[in-house]
Amino acid sequence: METYSKSKVNIMLAALLVCVFIQGFGSYKFIPMQQDIQTFFGINEGAYGILTSAQNWLLIVCSVPFGYLARKVPCKWGFVMGFGAAMLGSIVQVLTTNYALFVIGRTMEGAGLGFLQLTATTLMLTLVAPNKRGMWSSIYIVTVIITQAIISKTAPVLMAKTGLDFRSVFYLILGMYILAVIIAVLVIPKSLRVNGISDATKPTREQTRRVFKNATNWKISIANIAWNTVSVGFIAYVIRYFVIKGLTMNQATTAYSVMTIIGAVSMLLTGIMADKLGTKRKIVIAGYFIAVIATAMLAFIPANLIYIYVVIYSSIPRSIGPLTNASAADIAELPLDIPIVNSIKQTIVQLGSVINIIIVGYLVQFLGYPATLMIMAGELVVGGILWISAKKIP
Repeated sequence: METYSKSKVNIMLAALLVCVFIQGFGSYKFIPMQQDIQTFFGINEGAYGILTSAQNWLLIVCSVPFGYLARKVPCKWGFVMGFGAAMLGSIVQVLTTNYALFVIGRTMEGAGLGFLQLTATTLMLTLVAPNKRGMWSSIYIVTVIITQAIISKTAPVLMAKTGLDFRSVFYLILGMYILAVIIAVLVIPKSLRVNGISDATKPTREQTRRVFKNATNWKISIANIAWNTVSVGFIAYVIRYFVIKGLTMNQATTAYSVMTIIGAVSMLLTGIMADKLGTKRKIVIAGYFIAVIATAMLAFIPANLIYIYVVIYSSIPRSIGPLTNASAADIAELPLDIPIVNSIKQTIVQLGSVINIIIVGYLVQFLGYPATLMIMAGELVVGGILWISAKKIP
């Protein structure tokens, strides 16, 4: 890879974080909109679960090709293609009143954001030093999830004050996508490719087999399905669940925002800790089993004690996402394998998440929230056990 000055690298990392911040708004824009979307289209929780999983559908079949594409094309164009697809999907969403077309638009948007995530994650792991990957992976995810706190508080207020529906917020996010494309084009060099792989370089059959036979990647990817079910699948319902338990909508969105902010601080601290102690695996294992306690607790805790759940869930468990991402460099046998390791992980996680997120919607509909939470707690136990056996990761 071409050598860049420290200041140039810092500028690229800053631009990357701005783009990732905007990606977060697109990824989590449905969270405060659940009731409005269900009312607008006349759908139940199960159909809403299908909608929230739609952003993962194309990634199931496209993630591995995306991995090879991310390794081949200049990073600048990776960002442009990712946000471009997200823009097309967003345009479909804001223009249609048909539920099926709305789902198709979300599918397109999700594919674009997924390719963007793959490109951005690998670029970040390429630009930063190995002993800072835990911290930067945490900064990356904090940048994404902090948008959850912002959009969950501001979107309902914006709609209430303006009298507009949820599509007005979607228009704003579409404008942010355009801004991200401009930033990427201006800041990221045309010559920069992740891990310095040239256009002419193609993986050998042995390289392809090597990555697909990596047992550790399969283990942590399957484990991550359990975490995504809680942190992505159920989180789409958590504000409404807080309200059902007895909080007002304002109290529920505040609790959610506090949960996000504490989680962001926890990610940064655990990322730094992982770099300092030289271990990711032990921290993630602890995160899974503490998440088991928090998830099971939420099934029975009364509304006046909801902040106990907020604090426990927002502590060590929030290290799971960033440290799982940071582990790609440990799992890859060669640097050029990192994009493919990430793409395989993304495929497995997206497949499992699509199934689980849909199931969560119907479990909530037919079994109720407490039973659904206990099932998810059982999944997290399996995730922790898989990480215990993933001994290749320090």
